[in-house]
Amino acid sequence: MSVHLQRSTLVHSVTEQLRQMILAGDVQPGEYLQSRKELAARYGVGISTIHEAIQALTALGLVASHPGKGTWVRKDALNTILHRSEFESRVGEMDAQLVYEARSVIEVALTELAAQRAASDDIQRIWDALAAMEAAIQSAAAFVEADLEFHLAVAQAGKNSLLEQFYHLSRKLLSSAIAELVRQPDAREESIRIQRMIAEAIEEGDPHQARQAAIDHMAYIEKLLEAA
Repeated sequence: MSVHLQRSTLVHSVTEQLRQMILAGDVQPGEYLQSRKELAARYGVGISTIHEAIQALTALGLVASHPGKGTWVRKDALNTILHRSEFESRVGEMDAQLVYEARSVIEVALTELAAQRAASDDIQRIWDALAAMEAAIQSAAAFVEADLEFHLAVAQAGKNSLLEQFYHLSRKLLSSAIAELVRQPDAREESIRIQRMIAEAIEEGDPHQARQAAIDHMAYIEKLLEAA
């Protein structure tokens, strides 16, 4: 088990470094990455680790490969990871319940990480977003915007850019459902109550309480989905 975890962590680390290199523009869209052998030497890992990292980047739509030609950065790489239509063309249209399950895993993890890693400015952004939710309680549209800002602040505070990108995507895939859910009776008030618990746990640096609060929040969303 420990070998598996170490290898998974290594692949994740290399994937993230390559992703950051692409996002930073060190390799421009349309340009080729170094060969896998050169990348393995650069990062001090085996060829198989580079192969798995490139597979992960390919699944995200950042790169493409062709035998004998190498791996290049897709021309639409910077948009693909957050582009709903591109994602759906790869995996097919998903129902709200399926996306909810994926978002639940991501959001709980990010909330727990936020409690461990949030800086003072992250915490302030979270509280500001919560205040905006309270101020917008009479307007469903404004509430959805404030709610988005709250969750993006939590995601950013988790300091894991890959999970944050996945959160953005899951939120986009659920956007229509969320707009309807907040119109249900007492949904906005209950969301504020639970998300205040999330904010307090993050501010206190309590990952266990933050995790539980996030689980409670996702359980409430599931309840709303079932009632819709």
